This record gives sequence, C-alpha cells and structure tokens, in this order.
Amino acid sequence: MPTLLLSSLFPLVFIMVLGWLSGKLGYTRREDASVLATVVIRFALPLHLFMGALKTDPEKIQNLPFMAVLVFGLMGSWLLALLISRFVFRHDIKTSAIQSLVCAFPDMAYFGAPVLAVLIGPEGFLGVLIGNLITSVLMIPLTIMLIRMGEKGSESEAVSLGSMIAANLFKAVRNPIVWIPILGVLLSLSGLKIPALLESPIEMMGKTAGGISLFALGLLFYGERPAFNIHTLTNISIKNLIQPALMVAAGLAVGLSHTFMQQVVIIGATPSAIAAGMFAIRSDTYVESASSSILLGTALGIVTEGIMIYLVS
Repeated sequence: MPTLLLSSLFPLVFIMVLGWLSGKLGYTRREDASVLATVVIRFALPLHLFMGALKTDPEKIQNLPFMAVLVFGLMGSWLLALLISRFVFRHDIKTSAIQSLVCAFPDMAYFGAPVLAVLIGPEGFLGVLIGNLITSVLMIPLTIMLIRMGEKGSESEAVSLGSMIAANLFKAVRNPIVWIPILGVLLSLSGLKIPALLESPIEMMGKTAGGISLFALGLLFYGERPAFNIHTLTNISIKNLIQPALMVAAGLAVGLSHTFMQQVVIIGATPSAIAAGMFAIRSDTYVESASSSILLGTALGIVTEGIMIYLVS
C-alpha cells in the first residue's frame, strides 16, 4: 500500500515543487502562471481529452449506469456549490461559477488517473475519460456561460434571459476545451480514425497538459500563504467529502459492480482540478480562494485518497 500511494502521488508533488522553486529562484515570475494557464486551457488539455476519447472503445463510452453515477456526483456537487456560493456567501454569478467549478471539478487526468492505473489497470482510465467528457460537455460549458453572463452587464441590454443564455451557451461551446473533446467522442462513436501523421503531434501536445498545469500551480503558490477560512473549508468539504459521498449513494442505487464502484469513489475523492485554478486566473476572479482551496485540498486529498484506496481495495 505505501508503494501504491508513493507511485501515484509523488510525481504530482514533485512537479509542483519544481514550479515553486522556479519562482523562488527567479527563473519565472508568478504572473507567468496566467500564460501557462492559457496554454493548458486552449491547447494541451483539449487535445489530451480528444485523444483519450478517440482511443476508447465506443461501447464503453455508452455505459449508461456508470455515466449516470458520474453525472449525478459531478453535477450534483457543482449545483450544490453554486447554490451555496450564490445564496449563502452572496457572491455574484461570475464568482459563484468559479467557486462551483473549484468545488466540483476533480483532477481526474493528473491525480485520479495514476491512482486508478495502479489500482485497477488500463480499465481505470474509462472513469477518467467519461468523467472528463461530463465536465467538458456539461460542467465547463455551464460555468463559462455563467462567467460570461456575469461579465455581460445585462442590466444595460434589453435582451431576454432565454436569448442571453442561448448566446452565452453558444460562445461556451465554441471554447476549444468543450468542442475538441466532443469531436473526439463523435469520431470514436463513428469508428473514424485520424491520420497517424496528425495523431503523433496531437498526442505529444496533449501529454504536456499535466506537467504544465502542475508546474503553473506550484509557481502560483510561490510567495503566497494559503488562507484557511470558511471559503476554503466549504470548498474542500464539498470536493473531498460530499462529492465521493454522492458517488457512493448513486453507485449503490444503480447497483454498480465493484470495479466501477472503485472508479467512481476514487474519482469523487480526487482533489480539485488544477484547471479550475487556471479558469480563476484567466477570469481574474476568486483567484486567492481558488488557489488556497486547491493547494490545501490537494494536500488533504493525499490523505483522503489514501483512505479511499484502502477502503475500496
């Protein structure tokens, strides 16, 4: 068990420390994290998700009970966080959108995937893929739509709520992190392949997403003392505790097999995605609370993920 935890979690900590050292030694500035965030959100992560979808058996993508559990756990915690942020903390809609993403977007690709690979094997990537598809098709577009609505200044524009939602949803779908993974799913379901000459550079770029994200997060934390307050406590509680609880409840309700239950529990217990912090940086909203929640949640997530690994194995 110690070897399993070390091999799964040590690379994440190592790369984040490199980013922190880069800032401390003056090789990069903390402001450079926003440039790295753009590379991840616009290019590397969409292409990584594209290749994951393209290489997955179409029948596995259509596993409806498994998908339903992940939808319930991911979107249920997203909606819960949105309501708490809007009506308890009284945040504006843009800030609420970012907070809900921090609370509900698990770091499946770079935290959950290594754990599942060691615990389950290649089949473990299925949960990561479907989970990322759900976030790409539902969570991220809705978050982007709410962010754009918050930036709209709608009081000065005589447009209906329906047309505003439609316009912002259309803009969200045009985002590369949304339509590129969806394209990968459509190609997989249709049985189409892309040329090997094109596949190689796409895969090469996609593989950089994890390293760049972790490095940027480490750089972002340089010179910052994470704040532990009611916001970070709420965010970490929803992500690390409530989300896996929702996964377990839904999994038991639909009668998931042990292997699939392992996947949803591990994914639910995975700390907040670094990409959520990248969205906060890009939007210049909720940055301090988001980064504190991700840093402290990741540190705590090493413990909670270890407990979950012990329980499900």
